[in-house]
Amino acid sequence: MNKNDLIIRVAGEGGEGIISTGDFITQACARAGLEVYTFKTFPAEIKGGYAMYQTRASAAPLFNQGDTFDILCAFNGEAYDLNRSRLRPGTAFVYDGPGGDFEPDVPEGVHAYAIPMTQTARQLGSIKAKNMVALGALSQLFSIPEQPLREIIAAKFTKKGTTVLESNLNAFTRGRELAAALPKTDPWKMEASAQKRDVVVLSGNDAIGLGALIAGLDFFAAYPITPATEIARYVARHLPKRGGTLIQAEDEIASLAQVLGASFAGKKAMTATSGPGLALMGEMLGMSFMSETPCVVVDVQRGGPSTGLPTKHEQSDLFMAIHGSHGDCGRIVLSVEGVSDCIALTVEAFNLAEKYQCPVLLLSDGSLAFSTQTVPYPEPADYPIVARKSWDGKGDYQRYVITDDYISPMAAPGTPGGMHIATGLEHDQNGEPNYTGANHEAMQAKRFRKLDTVVNDVAPVEVDGEGNADIGIIAWGSTIGVVREAIARLRADGHSVKGFYPKLLWPMPVEQYEAFAATCGKIMLPEVNYLGQLAHFIRAETSLRPVSYTICGGLPFTPAMIVGKTKEMLS
Repeated sequence: MNKNDLIIRVAGEGGEGIISTGDFITQACARAGLEVYTFKTFPAEIKGGYAMYQTRASAAPLFNQGDTFDILCAFNGEAYDLNRSRLRPGTAFVYDGPGGDFEPDVPEGVHAYAIPMTQTARQLGSIKAKNMVALGALSQLFSIPEQPLREIIAAKFTKKGTTVLESNLNAFTRGRELAAALPKTDPWKMEASAQKRDVVVLSGNDAIGLGALIAGLDFFAAYPITPATEIARYVARHLPKRGGTLIQAEDEIASLAQVLGASFAGKKAMTATSGPGLALMGEMLGMSFMSETPCVVVDVQRGGPSTGLPTKHEQSDLFMAIHGSHGDCGRIVLSVEGVSDCIALTVEAFNLAEKYQCPVLLLSDGSLAFSTQTVPYPEPADYPIVARKSWDGKGDYQRYVITDDYISPMAAPGTPGGMHIATGLEHDQNGEPNYTGANHEAMQAKRFRKLDTVVNDVAPVEVDGEGNADIGIIAWGSTIGVVREAIARLRADGHSVKGFYPKLLWPMPVEQYEAFAATCGKIMLPEVNYLGQLAHFIRAETSLRPVSYTICGGLPFTPAMIVGKTKEMLS
């Protein structure tokens, strides 16, 4: 049986090469012309712990990690124990044996293959090659293209010397030989696509870094924090090549302060953080809004509150993203669905920040941060770039002059005649401190009213479906991809369902919400947080009363969960 939608999960102890094995499989599938979507988890502790990498490959477009695996490769007993309940009749199960740390009680109907990974690696002289033995076995059993895997292994290990490369290739070959000696009883086979595409495999974090570079990023400052640090690593590799500057600040407060300083000087500037860091940035976000200084802040959400679940998935920073500052503090909040969005909406975040001279927050999450997908090779020329409104040099310069669109022209420091004051104090149109009630009301109105047209400058929502429907499902962030597939399944079963996917979360596109709700009998809103945070804002800002469906166990929704909840509501 050929199956073009195949899910392989590799699981074991962090440090055993679980993530590398998954990366190799993913890259090989992409080179074979397949779409890929990955999901991975790893321990928060340096000492190690359970790690898992899941690769979904298909000839058709993919929007999420899928429901569960078709193939499990368990490196140790913990991996088996944590995944045993998902082993169902027809599943293929590859495990370390004999010589591993467990002997599985294989459920009935499961196709089990014992591969002595640890034993073989020791015989070959390198226990570190255990994952290469497993990779070889998986490639043989399930027709994962051999030649691309060998090329990827060579690219990975050549720089470490001939001995290391040959050791890994020998372990890979031995794994294939061990698997070839076993009778294959399962139906699973990776079917390569005949269509070769111009694609790149990117993680969500790397795609955000790429989007920032396309947008014209000049300055990046950040403090390392899981799961956002890889954005800084990507930018650090590439920004200096174009003359840009990256600084590792002493904390998140300093990082945003430096970003605002660079932006004030006329540079496009950004920082990236997660929930605990965003909490520290509240005062500087207020400074950005008050001084009308553009900035982009990426928040890769993780489980909270406090230190919470540093390496786990959650969508629970929306309250803080929208209202996280003292006083009435405006900002624009965008949310990404997948890797393509991470590129496009990062560019959009810069465009909006530069045009509206305010903070723009871009929300990603822990699942998307490390997930990799195949996306069309991005062409920078395909992304329009917006520049901030500049001063024409005529007349007396007023930094905060109230214009027809409430957006004032900016003069970079050193511009002849453009001297001005820009502080966090309330000020008049010249920038000079002014604490009168009338002035404060006028300037707050200016700062907020300029945001009224944001909804016209970005595609605020996507509606999936036409006409009326019994159920409308609203989803944001990476949950959108899960809902897309769930809706396709529900329609195939004859159910009347529509989807509504906001990418602009704030200012809220109220008219679009109302128009969508008018075509639906009921509204459901799945979110990976406890309180139903977007549902809260929808109830406050619109007439909608969505049914909240919330989880917060550190993992994203699956399509089957959405299908089940929808059918429950329909019944």
